[in-house]
Amino acid sequence: MSDWMTILFMVIVGAFIGAATNFIAIRMLFRPFEAKYIGKWRIPFTPGVIPKRREELAVKIGEVVAEHLLTNEAVQAKLSEEELRAELIVTANSLVREKLVITTTPRELLVQWDMTTIGDKAHDKIATVLKGQLDQFFVKRNELAVKNVLPDVVHEELARKIPAISAQTLAKIGLFTASDAGKLQMKAMIERILAERGKVGGMVGLFLNNDTFVTRMQKEVVKFIGKPETEAVLEALIVSEWQQFSERALVDVMPVEKQEQFSEQLIAEIMRTVQLEKWMDTPVQDWIRPYEQDILDKVVPFLGGCGVAVCE
Repeated sequence: MSDWMTILFMVIVGAFIGAATNFIAIRMLFRPFEAKYIGKWRIPFTPGVIPKRREELAVKIGEVVAEHLLTNEAVQAKLSEEELRAELIVTANSLVREKLVITTTPRELLVQWDMTTIGDKAHDKIATVLKGQLDQFFVKRNELAVKNVLPDVVHEELARKIPAISAQTLAKIGLFTASDAGKLQMKAMIERILAERGKVGGMVGLFLNNDTFVTRMQKEVVKFIGKPETEAVLEALIVSEWQQFSERALVDVMPVEKQEQFSEQLIAEIMRTVQLEKWMDTPVQDWIRPYEQDILDKVVPFLGGCGVAVCE
């Protein structure tokens, strides 16, 4: 065989051996993915090198990415770019507008999240929580005086309103007394008083011109009601009664059985006012839509700025 044929043959054999060994080596790096067994005996070199050490490789790759690619400084620098922040705000605004076009009720959201049992039990749950809170309120405060149970704003409001209440009460009494209905009531009262006195009352009635006496008495009563002293007396009486009432213990003012009735009525009124069923079937977007512009102009940019600040 000539020299050039020998050289050509060696080149071909060498190329074949190199290609075969490279093919086998590369294949052994990645395959097989899992260990192969003959009975209980594991075939050598299975799984491949990389699948066998996949967990270690994943950890190392993660470390490289965290330490050299996605460093805190790199992330902060990227998020601090005004162009990226503007893009994020535009994207968030588009998402908000897209979601506000859709009508989704809380009941539908619960179905999507597979939480329908929460919606079914919400009414009873809220009522139970309210009942528990009211029971705790009474248990903790039953022995306290009413004045210590009511907030300061109630006392301040009563102190401010009592003079007006006195004036309004006297004004209504005066109007009624000066009316024909008031005159009839006064006449009936006088006749009843005289009748209760027996013969003496009958004799007195003979000497009195009833209509004239009632008219004069009506005028005097109206005059008495209109005096500032009368208003002051009534105001002092109301204040005194309120002070005596506020000194009493809560349980004395509202016994336990009355507290139960009060709690039940209050909870029923709250649940009626809340209208949970209507709330569950009202689209969430209907509540948010009035604030759409504020969300787009203030909330989204604020959250974008907060995201950058947190990263920093």
